[in-house]
Amino acid sequence: MDQNIIVTESCSNLRALGRDALIGKWGLGVVGTLLYAALTTVPVIILNAIFRHGEVGPSGISTIYSLLISGPMTLGYAMFAISIFRKRETSAAEVFYGFERFSKAFGLYIVMSIFIILWSLLLIVPGIIAALRYGMSFYILADHPEMGIMEAINESKRMMKGNKWKLFCLNLSFIGWGLLCVFTLGIGFLWLVPYMEVTMIAFYDIANGSLRPVRTIEGTVSEAGGTGRDPITVYRDEPAEKEPPGEQDTNAPKGEE
Repeated sequence: MDQNIIVTESCSNLRALGRDALIGKWGLGVVGTLLYAALTTVPVIILNAIFRHGEVGPSGISTIYSLLISGPMTLGYAMFAISIFRKRETSAAEVFYGFERFSKAFGLYIVMSIFIILWSLLLIVPGIIAALRYGMSFYILADHPEMGIMEAINESKRMMKGNKWKLFCLNLSFIGWGLLCVFTLGIGFLWLVPYMEVTMIAFYDIANGSLRPVRTIEGTVSEAGGTGRDPITVYRDEPAEKEPPGEQDTNAPKGEE
């Protein structure tokens, strides 16, 4: 994890990787998201109804509940999305696995929140940049449970050097879908949220070096006689084996031959 990798894949290609990973698993993603929402949202609504007593804003009890639950649930959902993207056997119950690492997940959530809030006190933009800078922390902790809280945060800061704008644009590219989900009375978010999260794993796995581009085919002649282009770079988990001399893809960009 020493080399800093710049993610150059387009947002549309990253989303395509996310959709590809969800083929045959959309139902699983919806159920996992429903469980996540049920534990993070429904109890808060109930606690507010019981303890708010007509006050504006969340009750103190629901705020404490949210602080306790957010870290483990964020970690569990990250683990769930990682399993889907990497095509591992999983179940919707994996969204609860973050409770097995409760102390680290809770601590990471609190430390990240403090840092982001402090940066936000300066201006909105520094707060957004801070959120992007620490955005890979829970994925890193999911992959490396042996890491400490600050180790995960520092690794996220290192990984996001040169990648913050790409992550911002990737998040921004889902706004249209979000607006459409509003018109479904929020039901559409059960599909959009796993789509977004699994796409973020695509970004994360490229940034951490787990996914390597094998080749991009450009300039091929389509059946219609025009110039075609692969809609997406092909990835694999291991570096591609070198082809015998004289058989390399002449269309491959330099450095990928």
